[in-house]
Amino acid sequence: MSSQLIGLVVAAIGCIIAITVAVGLPALAIVAVRFFKFKERELTLEMEYRQKSQETELAIEQQVQGVEQRVRRLEEVLTSLDHDVRDRLGIESRPATSLSSRPEFVEGPAAPDAQREQSLDPSRAKAR
Repeated sequence: MSSQLIGLVVAAIGCIIAITVAVGLPALAIVAVRFFKFKERELTLEMEYRQKSQETELAIEQQVQGVEQRVRRLEEVLTSLDHDVRDRLGIESRPATSLSSRPEFVEGPAAPDAQREQSLDPSRAKAR
């Protein structure tokens, strides 16, 4: 090959490399900036998700504690009222507590108005 041809090839390769660097570096910078913005947004969403999941776990835990307290209360009421339950569970009977000290145990469920009226007026019940 002639020295002129080699010079032209080197100049062409240099031009191609210069154009590639001139166009490639800004394009690479734009791609890098967008990539890091995407990663930042992804991390923000992940933090928000974790925070919401912790809040829901806390709410569920509080509900479970409330249900456990209600169940304990029901167990206390049942064992204090029902002698058969205490015998089946093997719980020793406690000294008798007066029901007057715990009026919520003595009160019965409220009767609906329709049943109350029927029980008050027997003539209506016979006519039907």
